[in-house]
Amino acid sequence: MTPYFRPVVWGGNRLASAYGKQIPSDDIGESFEVSAVPEMESVVASGPLARKNVQDLTTDYGPAFLGETVYERYDGEFPLLIKLLDANDDLSIQVHPDDTYARTNQLGNFGKMEAWYVLRSEEGRVASGMKPGVDKQALVEAIDAGTVEDVVEFHSVSAGDIVYLRPGSVHALCKGVMVYEVQQSSSITFRLYDYKRPDADENLRELHID
Repeated sequence: MTPYFRPVVWGGNRLASAYGKQIPSDDIGESFEVSAVPEMESVVASGPLARKNVQDLTTDYGPAFLGETVYERYDGEFPLLIKLLDANDDLSIQVHPDDTYARTNQLGNFGKMEAWYVLRSEEGRVASGMKPGVDKQALVEAIDAGTVEDVVEFHSVSAGDIVYLRPGSVHALCKGVMVYEVQQSSSITFRLYDYKRPDADENLRELHID
């Protein structure tokens, strides 16, 4: 498969040096290895199916590609997204919805449950969950005050560690960590805090607090 490479403000170039990826720029944070996400599809690299993307294969071959049970359960949609992530800087502190929220709000059929397998960690850490006693109101106040890092739990990680993230879990991948990510086929992300960091156009990235 030929992956889709996504440039992001926290990306870098280690996917090239570590895994030989032919990245197009030095701000690549995500390599969509197996993806049917619209506009971020991975495609077959060679052979008679070359240039077909994952959803093409799902549509053309249906149960023969996914298996009868998976094809019927997900109504002909490819259910997984597999990525490599290179955090050259801290990712935003964020949260993802579950399937019910995604469908109710017409954001697709999938929420975003995900798991990280840590490939490399340069004294890195991840954020996962809130500190004891921190409720929704305390989180909102911390967002307003710019002190979110004081109320989120951070955990040191090493190569070989696995981090499982349920929908609704506040989390972030932090600088110096590379992971192999398996998740539902969704790109829905709600940012709670982003360090007042500008995007490529020097605009502050949108937050989703309500």
